[in-house]
Amino acid sequence: MTNKYQNINFDLNRLPTMPLVAAQMMELFNMPDSSAGRMARVISKDAAVTARVLKIANSSFYSMSRTVSSLPTAIVILGERTLRNLVLAASMRGMNQTFGAVEKMLWEDSMVCALGSRFLARKLGVADPEEAFMAGLFRHIGLVVLNNQDQQAGDFIISAITSHGKNMANRERDLFGATHAEIGAAVLECWKLSEILSLVALHHKDGALPADACDDAVKLSALINIAGAFPAYFGIFGVQRELDLESFYGIQTLNLDPAELATYMKEFKGIFDENRSDFLS
Repeated sequence: MTNKYQNINFDLNRLPTMPLVAAQMMELFNMPDSSAGRMARVISKDAAVTARVLKIANSSFYSMSRTVSSLPTAIVILGERTLRNLVLAASMRGMNQTFGAVEKMLWEDSMVCALGSRFLARKLGVADPEEAFMAGLFRHIGLVVLNNQDQQAGDFIISAITSHGKNMANRERDLFGATHAEIGAAVLECWKLSEILSLVALHHKDGALPADACDDAVKLSALINIAGAFPAYFGIFGVQRELDLESFYGIQTLNLDPAELATYMKEFKGIFDENRSDFLS
């Protein structure tokens, strides 16, 4: 861990380790001699992760020409990067120490943002789709950490993931000693994921990336800023929320046409509604 987060009033020694299956998958992914068989053996150690991966792989979102019934087949058809991301997503659900209403909201919020980010990245061509999936998945990892470590965090978390207010940082620091964005960025650095993912977690809300941030980080952060609105727009928290698209900094940063974006959002909502149980079970 570098010292860039040492100024926050949060015990960085309490940051969680990456879930075991996800960590082993990342290690295999970075090995030049990894194979579909070895990856399948790692994933199959966790039956719940295996079931979720195969469910999502068989959804219309991935447009498989045939049913994928085994992990080796899924790896061959989807590719290693896509499989890695689905394992990370499935593993994240298990990070929750309990699984009540707040944990369900966090899981659904992360999955919708991840899938929506991948969809938008493919449609707009502004970011690598698999990198976008990871960035969307991890944008609120700090809220998962807060929920696990602070029994009083629930009400704040519900407010944070159902609203898009930009003035919550001071309240977070008063309550927890750091913002969920700062905690999330520290977690991703602790897990030795890319600096871009850490930057996106830190600035997905405010867009205040450092002046020397690379163009990929700027575009990815803007994309996640937009996709982060999908869960509320889709009504997964109970009530569908209409969005003022022009209020999102990502729209201006990517120079997008709000009407065109609204069309893409409706298209993805149709895919999401069709596959909701596969995505969120």
